[in-house]
Amino acid sequence: MNTASNASAVRAAVPANNTFFGKLRALALHALNLHLQNCAVIAEAHRRPE
Repeated sequence: MNTASNASAVRAAVPANNTFFGKLRALALHALNLHLQNCAVIAEAHRRPE
């Protein structure tokens, strides 16, 4: 699963919104993307043998 492309697809599907809630939503999506990337790194580290 490529989380970076998923998050960018979500952002591309919704028009830009300059209101406070639009900016908050963009920030939340960015935070979610970073979180999912971090989870992928941790999962990869656990998948590899010692």
